[in-house]
Amino acid sequence: MCVTIQLKSRSDWLIFFHRAKTVDTLDIMLDAALKKLHSPIEQADAIWGQEDRLDEIEEFNKG
Repeated sequence: MCVTIQLKSRSDWLIFFHRAKTVDTLDIMLDAALKKLHSPIEQADAIWGQEDRLDEIEEFNKG
């Protein structure tokens, strides 16, 4: 599967990462995204979006 990454904001990244239902999948998606991003700002936005999704997954698993 080839995914073109043209996401800009933290909220865009959260939407992108929302496909992940497990922490393992989320980590794989982040690793792949970071390899394709060149700007530190883009990478930071991706990491923040991933962290937001991670919080959602952990909250879901608690309840």
